[in-house]
Formats: sequence, structure tokens, C-alpha cells
Amino acid sequence: MMKLKPKVYILEQEFPIDRKMAWQLLADNNQMNDAIGLFPVSFGQAKSETGGVFYREAAAKVMGLVPMKWQEFPFEWQEQEYYTVERQYLSGPLLYYKLKVELSDAASGGMQTKVRLTAEFAPCNALGYPAIQTTGLPAVKKIMLYLENAQLDTGQSALAKKPAPKVNHAELERLSNELGAYPVAPEFIALLKTHLAESSDQDAAQLVPSQLAKRWEMDREQVLRGLLYATKTGLSDMSWHVICPNCRVSKDDYRSLSELEQQFHCDLCGVLYDANFDQSVELQFAVHPNVRQAYAEVYCVGGPVITPHVKAQRILQPGDKAEFPLVDEASMRLRVLQKNDQVPVGQKGSFRYTEAGWTEESREASNISVINDSTKDIVVALENADWSEDTVTAAKVTAMQEFRDLFSSEVLAPGQKIAIGHVTILFTDLKGSTALYEEAGDANAYGRVRGHFDFLTEQIKQNSGSVVKTIGDAVMAVFSKPADGVKAALAIQEKIGAFNEQTNDTLLLRLGLFSGPAIAVNSNDRLDYFGRTVNLAARVQGQGDAGEVILSQELLEQPHVAALVDTQGLSLEPFTAELKGITGEQALVRLRMQEMAHIEAG
Repeated sequence: MMKLKPKVYILEQEFPIDRKMAWQLLADNNQMNDAIGLFPVSFGQAKSETGGVFYREAAAKVMGLVPMKWQEFPFEWQEQEYYTVERQYLSGPLLYYKLKVELSDAASGGMQTKVRLTAEFAPCNALGYPAIQTTGLPAVKKIMLYLENAQLDTGQSALAKKPAPKVNHAELERLSNELGAYPVAPEFIALLKTHLAESSDQDAAQLVPSQLAKRWEMDREQVLRGLLYATKTGLSDMSWHVICPNCRVSKDDYRSLSELEQQFHCDLCGVLYDANFDQSVELQFAVHPNVRQAYAEVYCVGGPVITPHVKAQRILQPGDKAEFPLVDEASMRLRVLQKNDQVPVGQKGSFRYTEAGWTEESREASNISVINDSTKDIVVALENADWSEDTVTAAKVTAMQEFRDLFSSEVLAPGQKIAIGHVTILFTDLKGSTALYEEAGDANAYGRVRGHFDFLTEQIKQNSGSVVKTIGDAVMAVFSKPADGVKAALAIQEKIGAFNEQTNDTLLLRLGLFSGPAIAVNSNDRLDYFGRTVNLAARVQGQGDAGEVILSQELLEQPHVAALVDTQGLSLEPFTAELKGITGEQALVRLRMQEMAHIEAG
């Protein structure tokens, strides 16, 4: 049988947008493919043949009628430079399809980006050429039209000519009015209302706080809080997604924390993971189906924007060598997908990969180079090991007072234990409370204690924390960021004087903080925290006196905490102490409040 000749098409065009914007538009394959009217795709699990690179089997119906199946291989890319993808078809008129997207600075200079598309189609039979002309080539040309439209409406292209979304406008109006009763900015309500009514199905079904904040030029925390209130009113819906801590792709989703499984498997990384609140459980939002039916169709599962922490990715056959770009970011590493072998990298170096893992050959290289000295094909990713602050992790959102107030029933199943890699615990203690009850009587003293709980809750809430529980006259609070916990503690000590003046009281507080790993559990139908970090925080608080904040030396040395304390003009007194029930001496620091400068909470 005669082998048919492939068709290669090259399209080039300059656009008045910068490289970063062009990359975001072109590398978001789900958004782009939806916009240009391609067909949704169903993907199977990652699999590989002996010695070969892994792939996913995919299936779709062209124009909803003609079934096609193919093997889709991993994308290769270098951020803001290029990406390539290859499909080898198992059915239909094509043998394979390859696309390369390249970005470069335009020769005309200024904020101009040159886009070059190279598309190669190999027909499987005589029907392949008509299919290329009627479906394949027009789809490639639409990518350029998509960019042209994106200049005017930031990617909300009308290329697909889809019908207007079916929105229950009466319900949208009613719930938007209800949202106004909550502490939410009117401009947020107006923007959300418009977005839910007019955005694409992809955008309506994936309400990402960081992306909305950027688009609306609002604070990310403000948008996140607004979406929590919107979920409470019924404008939006929320679900919990289990995210692989390495490839950071969603593996499963749950309607409630109580449905969360203790372990999950990532087929791409080939590893069984324990669920972890700050690395593998993420809260995601979508428009509520009573307001609008919107579904995020899947067009791609391996594109660059799906894994934005990966700066470059290459397929290397045995003996291949690849050069990776220099990346001016901390915590970079090389990782072999599926094998999950990792090695930290600096700004440059030469690395070799064998069946035994990674070895560093030299640090004298001009960039980062990799040699595949194994006997199999591998996929190597150069990625940032740090998690983005844009991700709404379970650790972050469950530490917010708004979440606990609005969704108190969102707890783990009884007996379920989920690890948190890093959390900050604050304990407060009301000094002289026993004498207070003796002097003022039970009813009066209880009222004064309750009043100070409200004061503490407000300061904790303003600094992105939440009250976990009260224990007698003490409060236990949690923060996902150490600096937020320290800032709340300092604000409490600074403002307790004004609170006392307003209430004609003389309450004195001592506070202690500790950061580290913990376990999240269901305790009396509330989300609670246990472990050594909690015990240490409670013991550290006992080392202080009125007007002081005690924290560990390790906590003080964290960059954001150190920067915060340095700006306040505080008196720092390092000391060591043996804490009850804790092995060994602990290095602690005493922050004296009387020398503290003004602290703004929030």
C-alpha cells in the first residue's frame, strides 16, 4: 500500500500583545479549543509501551458525528517560547497530527509578538486529504483569528458562534440582591453578576479567585471571601478537588470534605499519595446550576497552562541531550514524569539520568542540561517546587473565619485524619481570670469574657485566620500563613487597651504561637487540629506575661515574619525553656508590647 505524503502548513502573524499575554492565550488549550469551536475530548488513563514514552488514549466526535480515536503524547514546551503536541490516530482518516506553536519578539519592535504555527497532517487513506482541508487546516487558521479577537475582548472569542447561555435571570437577580446583605463590596457583586450571565461555559464553570481578581483589578482575598458568601447565597457552588502534589492536576472531586478519601493515586506520576490539606486538597468554585447550567468541557489534559509550575518539558529518548532555559526562581527542580525521580537545580548545571536516578555532572554549564542515560524514553519537567499562592488550598480556606462561620457543617468524616504540612496555631490566655470570677461574680465575669472573645475573633478574622475553639477563657486560632498569625497577635496586644477603654475593663492577655505540621480531624462536628504543633503553641503561650507575644525562634526566622517584626520597633528577648510534656529545650522569643509601634490589622 502506497504511503501518502504528509501535508505541512506554516502560518505566521504579528500581534500587538506581549509574549506573556500571547502565551497565556495560546497555551490555555482548553480555553482556546473551546473558543475556536473544536470538539470535546474524553481521555483515558496514562499508559506506556515497553521502553516508550507514556500517552493517553483519547476519543471525540468531529462535528458531533464522525468518531475518532488517538494516542495523545505529552506536550513539550518552554514557557513563552514554544510548545508542541503530537497525536497518533487509531481510527479515522488521519495517521498523525503534529502542531508546533512558536512565539518570538516581532521585528517591528514594541509590544509586538510574532506567532508561528507549524501544522503537519499525515493522511491514513484517500479520505485524509479532504478531512485535512475541511477540518484540520481551518482549525489551525482559527487559532490566528482567536488571537485577533482576543486583542479586543481578552480571549472571550465569538469564533465558535455558540448560542447565548441559558441563564435564569430572575434567580440571578434575586440571589445577587441577597448577596448584598453580606459584607461584600457592591462592585464585586456587579462584576460577578455580569460574569455569571455573560461569560463562556468554561469560565462560568471554573470560577478561579486569582484569575477573577486579576481581571477585575481587585484583591485576591476580597474575591475569595466574596465567592464564599456567593456560595452561601446560592449564586455559586463549591467542590473539593484532590490535586496531585507533583503534577498538580485534579484527580478527583468531592461535594463535601466528609467524602474525602485518605489516599489517592496519580496515574501520571505513578504514585499513591496521602491526602494533605496544604498540598493536595483544593477548593474550587462554579456557577450554581439553579442560576445557569455550565459545564467545563475537556479539550486537553496536558497543555502548559494546566501545569503552570512547569516552566519547560521535554521528551528524551535514550542518549538524547536537552538544554533547559535559565529560570530566575527559587526552589526549581528537574522531575521525570511517572518515575517521579526529582533533583533540585540552581541557575545552571549538567545532570545525567539513569535507571538509578539523577546525578549532577557539573555546575560549570552555561545553562541547565540533561542527558538521558537510561534505556527508556523519559519525560523531563523543569518546575517550581513551591506552591503558588493563587491556589485555594483546604489549609488556606479552612483557616478563614468566614469559611467556618458560613460552612460550619463542612467537616471531615468521623475518624478521618488529614495531614497539614504547615499551619500556624495561636493560643491566647486571659490573665487573672480566676480572680475576675471571684471579684465580679459568675454572670458579670462571663459576659466580660464573652465580650473579649468577640474582640479576639475580629482581630483574627481581619488577618485571614479563624477561631478553632474556646477553652474556658482561652482561644485557639489557626492561620495558613505564619506572618498572618504574628500580625494578628501583635494587633490584639496593641488594641486591647482601646477595647478596655470602650468596655471600662482591665483585661490583660498573653499570647503564644507555633508553626509546623498538624492533623485536621472532626471533633464534635467541627474542624479541629491536633498534634505536636498544637501542644507546643499551648505551652509557648504559658511562657508569656501580660502584653507579650511568645513565639519560637524558628517562626521568627521565617522571611515574612522577620520582615514584619523588623518594621515594628519591638523589643526582642531570645530565651530557652523546657515545656511540659515536650522533649528538650525550646528556643523562644519574647516580643514586648509596650515598645511596639502602631499595627494595622488586615
